[in-house]
Amino acid sequence: MNRLILILFIVVILVSNLFAQEPVNLTIADARQRALSFNRSYLAAKEEVDKAQAEVIKARAGALPMITAGGSYTRNLSLRSFFFENDQGESVELQFGFKNNFGASISIRQPLYQGGKVFTALAIAKLYKKYALAGLEQAADNVIYNVDVLFYNVILQRARLDVLQKALEANSYNLEVVEKKYNQGLVSQYEVLRARVEKNNLLPGVLRGQSDINLAEKRLKSFLGYSLETPLTLIEEVEDTSLVAIPSLEECIDSALAHRPEMIQADYYCDITHKAIKIAKGAYYPSLDAVSTYEWQSQSDAFTLSDNISKSFTAGITLSLPIFLGGSRSGEVQERKVAYNQAQLQMKQLEDNIRLEVEEAYDNLLQAKKALDIQGTNIAEAEEGLNIANLRYKSGVGTLLEVLSAQVALTSARKAQVEAMYGFREARSRLRKVSTITGF
Repeated sequence: MNRLILILFIVVILVSNLFAQEPVNLTIADARQRALSFNRSYLAAKEEVDKAQAEVIKARAGALPMITAGGSYTRNLSLRSFFFENDQGESVELQFGFKNNFGASISIRQPLYQGGKVFTALAIAKLYKKYALAGLEQAADNVIYNVDVLFYNVILQRARLDVLQKALEANSYNLEVVEKKYNQGLVSQYEVLRARVEKNNLLPGVLRGQSDINLAEKRLKSFLGYSLETPLTLIEEVEDTSLVAIPSLEECIDSALAHRPEMIQADYYCDITHKAIKIAKGAYYPSLDAVSTYEWQSQSDAFTLSDNISKSFTAGITLSLPIFLGGSRSGEVQERKVAYNQAQLQMKQLEDNIRLEVEEAYDNLLQAKKALDIQGTNIAEAEEGLNIANLRYKSGVGTLLEVLSAQVALTSARKAQVEAMYGFREARSRLRKVSTITGF
């Protein structure tokens, strides 16, 4: 029985290893590239570009000829009769028509002039495609920024757990030392209890840190289109945390106002609403179309297409001039003018918002850099303080309380440092996004 259980256990292990997913090695560049290939919001923006191309095709169709063809068949189940009297005063019945009537036609309508509405609509459709392309670029910028935040958040959570584990190891060592001294009668029970409490206080944070890592990894996997069970190995590359290459604030603002997809979209939208006024005014002008029709008919009592054939071919020009439409045209023109004025106001507001956004992101990056530099110095001082406390305690001059306090200070400094690094990375990614400058 035990042998059977052992065999089943081995089989389960082999099967699980067979279907286990290989870990995915992922750099930040790999994550960005994959996000642009699998992220749903970006793919939806790409569909919007295809929709815009369809609008261009529809608008272009308004300038092309419309060709329609038709056919008909009519079966006269009962022919109409006419009665009249002949010279002898007798009533005579005559039936008109044939039992079978066949017909076919083809017509062509070519718009010649529609008050400028056709070509203006085509211009609007092309602008809308450019608007959609700018939206796609904006979606790409958002995806890259979001994947940066998610990627660095996983690194942050792992670094936090690493800090807590190092603190736990140090406190575990302190507890062992104190317990040995207590057994030798060198320290009081209070110091043992204090060391044990310091160690136990770290355990909930370690457990929570493991849960935070799992949640952060799942968010990243979902964003990148991976299965939630796929193991990830994030490759943290060495980064230059200096701000030597950072452009000036003025350069960032100028770049944002010139290249931000939102500004480009706002400019296109103003142009679209301005052209829409011209379309509305086109309702005041006549419409001119060239038309041509070819018709063929055949009638017979027998079911055949070769008897009693008639053909006709016509060509001409139609002119339509709207005279009075109850004021709907003037209302439409006014509505389009209001939309254009609103678009201009929105673009001005957007310009102000972008300026403030860039200034805020620029200032946040400078502050994050200062915090990162401070924590680098703070770590060195905290480590030196712990070394001194340990030496004092070993020599019998210091107390365990000094060691534990120094250990807490070092743990806090390490936590602050990893959070400062995350803050620096997030602030840098944010400035890259809002300024459209990526060379730093």
